[in-house]
Amino acid sequence: MMRAALALALALTSTGVMASEIAGKATVFDSTTIDIDGQRIILFGIDSIMRKQSCMANGKVWSCWEAAVRDLQTLVSQGAATCEVVGEPDPYGRVLARCKINGTSLNEQYVRDGYALARPSETRDYVAAEAEAKGKKIGLWQGQFMAPSEFRMKAGIFVERP
Repeated sequence: MMRAALALALALTSTGVMASEIAGKATVFDSTTIDIDGQRIILFGIDSIMRKQSCMANGKVWSCWEAAVRDLQTLVSQGAATCEVVGEPDPYGRVLARCKINGTSLNEQYVRDGYALARPSETRDYVAAEAEAKGKKIGLWQGQFMAPSEFRMKAGIFVERP
């Protein structure tokens, strides 16, 4: 029995199982994706505007994707990130993770800033932060925008995380 448990433990450690934590200086790849030392990380529990999507504010079109990316860049520039991996990598090698910078949830702060929406189907952790941003009319909530999931459907993008 002891040999079987030892053999299983050795097999698991030699199969390249993804680390449960990734830490280091993050750079922004997209509105929901960061990179740490070549590992792409999609922020778990949130969704944000798509690159080709535009929004309206004060009756004018504005580049909300660029604004969202700038906000995420500002957040990651405040220190090294520590990301807890949630699940297995996708076919592109990206992992879903909850990330913190200086002890503060990056995922939640990005939603609280109004540039990302909560994904209650994954977690309810960020629903209150979204309601707060919406109430303050900040970030995307300062005008009108289509929910990213709806935009993907109308654009013929039938994957949750392109």
